[in-house]
Amino acid sequence: MQKLTAQRQAILDVINRSDKHWDADEVAFALKEKGISIGIATVYRGLAALAEQGLIESIQLADKKRYERANKKHHDHLICTLCGSIEEFCKPEIEKLQELVAAEREFHIQGHQLLLFGLCASCKAKES
Repeated sequence: MQKLTAQRQAILDVINRSDKHWDADEVAFALKEKGISIGIATVYRGLAALAEQGLIESIQLADKKRYERANKKHHDHLICTLCGSIEEFCKPEIEKLQELVAAEREFHIQGHQLLLFGLCASCKAKES
């Protein structure tokens, strides 16, 4: 287990104080606003280490990783491909179907992420 340095603790504090899905640049900017100067490379390494330790969760989008608190209840994500907004949702029916598919194939699920890409209501309305 890696050491929780003061820099990693600062990164963890930024993420744990919101429900936002953060990218590395946003974390670095939030730290700078708090008067904490951490280089972007250190932020990237810190985020990777915190995710590896299970202290934060990551989701891989097409362009970059986003990070969120690890202590949330399980949920999935709707991601707008136009504005980048991320909406969380949970549907027990989807969870049951995933378990059924795994059981049919004698597959042991250790974790999963469901990411749905499309247009949010606001962007869809603008497109029309």
